[in-house]
Amino acid sequence: MLNSFLRIETLTGGPLNVKDSQVRLCSQVVRLRFPFIHGGLIWNRPVAVLVRTADGQEQILPVPDVTRTVVLMLLLFSVAGTLLLGLFRRKTS
Repeated sequence: MLNSFLRIETLTGGPLNVKDSQVRLCSQVVRLRFPFIHGGLIWNRPVAVLVRTADGQEQILPVPDVTRTVVLMLLLFSVAGTLLLGLFRRKTS
Protein backbone atom coordinates (compact mmCIF):
# COMPACT_ATOMS: atom_id res chain seq x y z
CA MET A 1 0.00 0.00 0.00
CA LEU A 2 2.72 2.48 1.01
CA ASN A 3 4.78 1.54 -2.04
CA SER A 4 1.96 2.54 -4.38
CA PHE A 5 1.19 5.70 -2.34
CA LEU A 6 4.73 7.16 -2.07
CA ARG A 7 7.66 6.37 -4.33
CA ILE A 8 11.16 7.92 -4.19
CA GLU A 9 13.65 7.19 -6.97
CA THR A 10 17.06 8.46 -8.03
CA LEU A 11 17.41 8.56 -11.80
CA THR A 12 20.49 9.06 -13.96
CA GLY A 13 20.18 10.64 -17.38
CA GLY A 14 21.94 9.66 -20.55
CA PRO A 15 25.56 10.60 -21.15
CA LEU A 16 26.46 13.98 -22.63
CA ASN A 17 29.87 14.35 -24.23
CA VAL A 18 31.60 17.60 -23.26
CA LYS A 19 35.09 18.01 -24.75
CA ASP A 20 36.88 14.82 -23.67
CA SER A 21 34.59 14.09 -20.67
CA GLN A 22 31.27 12.38 -20.26
CA VAL A 23 28.62 14.04 -18.08
CA ARG A 24 25.50 12.44 -16.57
CA LEU A 25 22.82 14.27 -14.62
CA CYS A 26 21.24 12.64 -11.52
CA SER A 27 17.86 13.65 -10.17
CA GLN A 28 15.55 12.54 -7.40
CA VAL A 29 11.89 11.92 -8.16
CA VAL A 30 9.23 11.84 -5.45
CA ARG A 31 5.86 10.51 -6.62
CA LEU A 32 2.80 10.81 -4.43
CA ARG A 33 -0.37 9.11 -5.63
CA PHE A 34 -3.70 9.49 -3.91
CA PRO A 35 -5.94 6.39 -4.04
CA PHE A 36 -9.17 8.40 -3.76
CA ILE A 37 -8.28 10.96 -6.47
CA HIS A 38 -7.22 10.23 -10.03
CA GLY A 39 -3.88 11.98 -9.97
CA GLY A 40 -1.07 12.87 -7.64
CA LEU A 41 2.05 14.90 -7.21
CA ILE A 42 5.44 14.50 -8.87
CA TRP A 43 8.44 16.48 -7.62
CA ASN A 44 11.80 16.41 -9.43
CA ARG A 45 14.99 17.92 -8.06
CA PRO A 46 18.59 17.78 -9.23
CA VAL A 47 20.92 15.84 -6.94
CA ALA A 48 24.33 15.54 -8.59
CA VAL A 49 26.38 15.61 -11.76
CA LEU A 50 28.56 12.60 -12.58
CA VAL A 51 31.67 13.41 -14.59
CA ARG A 52 33.85 10.74 -16.21
CA THR A 53 37.09 11.92 -17.76
CA ALA A 54 38.83 10.34 -20.75
CA ASP A 55 41.26 8.45 -18.49
CA GLY A 56 38.34 6.75 -16.64
CA GLN A 57 38.26 8.77 -13.43
CA GLU A 58 34.79 9.52 -12.07
CA GLN A 59 33.81 12.51 -9.98
CA ILE A 60 30.46 13.23 -8.32
CA LEU A 61 29.59 16.92 -8.04
CA PRO A 62 26.62 17.49 -5.71
CA VAL A 63 24.04 20.12 -6.63
CA PRO A 64 23.13 22.22 -3.57
CA ASP A 65 19.40 22.85 -3.16
CA VAL A 66 19.43 26.54 -2.24
CA THR A 67 15.68 26.99 -2.65
CA ARG A 68 14.94 24.23 -0.14
CA THR A 69 17.34 25.79 2.38
CA VAL A 70 15.72 29.22 2.00
CA VAL A 71 12.20 27.80 2.36
CA LEU A 72 13.18 25.93 5.55
CA MET A 73 14.79 29.08 6.96
CA LEU A 74 11.64 31.11 6.22
CA LEU A 75 9.54 28.44 7.92
CA LEU A 76 11.82 28.50 10.97
CA PHE A 77 11.72 32.31 11.20
CA SER A 78 7.94 32.39 10.87
CA VAL A 79 7.47 29.80 13.63
CA ALA A 80 9.95 31.63 15.90
CA GLY A 81 8.22 34.96 15.20
CA THR A 82 4.81 33.50 15.99
CA LEU A 83 6.09 32.08 19.28
CA LEU A 84 7.74 35.37 20.24
CA LEU A 85 4.59 37.34 19.45
CA GLY A 86 2.58 34.92 21.57
CA LEU A 87 4.99 35.40 24.50
CA PHE A 88 4.90 39.21 24.26
CA ARG A 89 1.09 39.22 24.10
CA ARG A 90 0.79 37.15 27.28
CA LYS A 91 3.17 39.45 29.17
CA THR A 92 1.30 42.63 28.20
CA SER A 93 -2.16 41.24 28.99
